[in-house]
Amino acid sequence: MAAAPSIKETTKLYENARAGLNAAKPKFDAVKSQVSQLKISLVQLSMQDSRVEADQSFHLLKRGILELGAELSIKTGDAAAFERYLAQLEPYYFGNLKENLDESKVMYPLIGLNLLRMLTDNLIADFHSALERIDLDQLQNNPFIVHPVKLEQALMEGSYKKVWQARSEVPTPEYLFFMDLLMGTIRNEVASCVEKSYSSLPFDDAKSVLFFSSMDELLGFSQEHKWTVSPSEKRITFPVVAEDAHMFHGDDIMKQTLAYARELERIV
Repeated sequence: MAAAPSIKETTKLYENARAGLNAAKPKFDAVKSQVSQLKISLVQLSMQDSRVEADQSFHLLKRGILELGAELSIKTGDAAAFERYLAQLEPYYFGNLKENLDESKVMYPLIGLNLLRMLTDNLIADFHSALERIDLDQLQNNPFIVHPVKLEQALMEGSYKKVWQARSEVPTPEYLFFMDLLMGTIRNEVASCVEKSYSSLPFDDAKSVLFFSSMDELLGFSQEHKWTVSPSEKRITFPVVAEDAHMFHGDDIMKQTLAYARELERIV
């Protein structure tokens, strides 16, 4: 069995991987391979000498590697891996290991991203439990935390317009990953309600109520949902839905949402 690398050697590999991820054109496969090797090195270091667990430099390195993996997961669109990395970072952000280390510069951006993930997965109870562990000052003033807090309020109000506007107010581009997932979920919910509330809609109204920026996006979405598109009439026709006594009727909500969308179009 090969000898375990030293903390110095592992730190060097970590710095190379970090530089690779921060490059203008990162090679994600190469960085992913480096992160995998770094995680193996952490295990080897622990097995070689259990006393390393009491070494501050070891925990700084381990936290950095986990954060690197979390950031890589966002950039490669791997939400499941991101969730696993944040679970491993819990002791460093909220547990017993936090007090002995300087605060990480990426801690609150990652915590904010994790809050967004919870909203995207509709884990509202987990979202509020997570908020209880964050200092009040950060809840009120840290832009990485304020953004998902306001977003959750908009979702609870049912104000999809505010959710859509929040996409343009993200504190860092990485937030767009979960924002786009969330908007995808919202569009599907709105689409389901539209089909039950209207027999057809003009292109412009459908584009507004579904929060699309371009007609191509709307037409692609229509094709996915098997809606009938009439270019000559500039209208989308929805399939007839059989009446269900237990089905939720969203006519009033949809009409209000459409009015909001039209208002937003006038403002923009």
